[in-house]
Amino acid sequence: MARLEDSAAPLKDAMGNALLELMQNKPLKKISAGEIASRAGLGRVTYFRHFSSKEEVLAYKYRAAWLDFAARHWYDETDDRANAIALFRFCLQVRDINDVVYDAGQENILLDTVLAALDGEAPARAAGRAPSGASTVDPRTQYVRRFKAYGLFGLIDDWIRGGYHRSPEDMAAEYINCLSPEIESLGHRGGGRRTGGRAARMRRLQRIRAARQDSRRHMMP
Repeated sequence: MARLEDSAAPLKDAMGNALLELMQNKPLKKISAGEIASRAGLGRVTYFRHFSSKEEVLAYKYRAAWLDFAARHWYDETDDRANAIALFRFCLQVRDINDVVYDAGQENILLDTVLAALDGEAPARAAGRAPSGASTVDPRTQYVRRFKAYGLFGLIDDWIRGGYHRSPEDMAAEYINCLSPEIESLGHRGGGRRTGGRAARMRRLQRIRAARQDSRRHMMP
């Protein structure tokens, strides 16, 4: 089962749920750490042991939801359409979180989640560490990856604001139509040899497990 390695997950889930409930009736900036902890039935010390900001709590909720989703839904990460379908389905699954987060003007937290998911890792903000500046990917390939990622989020963002009226599959097809054949083929060439199927799934599972373990190492005592 997902996230069994994180013994603090129930506490963090409770605080995340408490914050989302409070945000339905109160602006984010006016919600205190004490209110979140009290709503979750915990103390302020517990809150600050795991989170340094309310935005980090929201990032954790997205990260936890994505890890659970990714552990249960297998797809070829080297395929643009499969990536898009997975992320549209994920965003539909966390619609309740999106609605509250968007009302608070914090959609950048979902953006971070989408970008990290496309990079094959959990959001760095939620893991309590800064994104690494080092990259072994050549610049041109990285530019294409970012172009695709921000383009995909642009469609996700518009889809959410429009009320999720089209299916994830339709939106993924729209995304693929927006990619020129040159960009699409460059992404495959720059990313190295395509290895779908079992190999891709195993690499993905290893990254998910590593993300959970890394989250535990960075958790304050």
